[in-house]
Amino acid sequence: MNIATISSSRVSDIARDVKVPARAPSSREAVQASVAAANSFIGMLSDEQKSKAMYAIDDSRRPNWSNLPAGILDFERNGVRLGVLSDEQVRGVFQFLAAALSADGYRTVVEVVGADEVLSHTERAGHFAWTDENYWLAFFGEPSESRKWGWQFGGHHLGVNFTLCADRVCISPAFVGVEPASYLSGSSLIAPLAPQLEAGIALVNALSLVERTKCMVGDRPEEVWTGAGRDGFVPELEGSRVGNWSASQQNMLRDMIPMWLGMMDEASKKARMAEIDADLEDTYFGWHGVTDGSGPIYYRIQGPALIIEYSTQGGVGADTGHYHSIYREPLNEYGANIGAN
Repeated sequence: MNIATISSSRVSDIARDVKVPARAPSSREAVQASVAAANSFIGMLSDEQKSKAMYAIDDSRRPNWSNLPAGILDFERNGVRLGVLSDEQVRGVFQFLAAALSADGYRTVVEVVGADEVLSHTERAGHFAWTDENYWLAFFGEPSESRKWGWQFGGHHLGVNFTLCADRVCISPAFVGVEPASYLSGSSLIAPLAPQLEAGIALVNALSLVERTKCMVGDRPEEVWTGAGRDGFVPELEGSRVGNWSASQQNMLRDMIPMWLGMMDEASKKARMAEIDADLEDTYFGWHGVTDGSGPIYYRIQGPALIIEYSTQGGVGADTGHYHSIYREPLNEYGANIGAN
């Protein structure tokens, strides 16, 4: 298996060069940092660019995101595209993301964008329009420390949807995928979704034979059931009920879930985990595929107010794997239940 190496490129070089600021200790301070960085970037835009970047908080185009590459997408994404921005403006995008995301979240975004730079040198790049310049940033509502607003950043394998109001933060829906699943940046191996795969394999193998048998599902989606364009869809509960597990098995699942909350500030992540904990016994874990990591797998973690999906499959443009994952709060999509417009 050949592991590709990311090349020097304008967007990825700028993204890797941006320094992540010191993390805010509270949700409110995280919102304040996001507002300041958003307004700084918006101030760099021309009037024409602002008209593309800014939407009303209740604009019907907010669900207009996709994980598909630009070359095969049949609609125009929201926001301003990195490829048409100046170096200063591209830096402004990533300075905003560095302020608005946790350090782990920023690293994940940069690594997914970098994977498209790797794909841009493959033979199918022209057809799919794989490039790290094909990512878009949009704002919904005026950035505010008290009123509800949101932002969206995405492109191939990425759909980040934040909603903020005062000290409340919601990241649903959040799609993160990657191809190639691993690549080199200098001497460092980059594998953004490897921890989730390893944790899933460890969990399914830690279950008793009875519960492991219950968790096996006979069907799996081609990618994920609740991906782009599937707002409002809730799959039927399948798999093994977490309330039937031992305390150690429950703790393994509980340690996995924050991997999908890692884009949030620490205070918001803790608050969301408290909500998830309240429903933990009524959460289900479903698995499809081999349990030793030797082939493609799919798993789903689903509770009354939580859907997490993770899927691995063969590559389209690379030979080190192709992974998809999504996090949703089915009762709070796009922050429906936080704040007032």
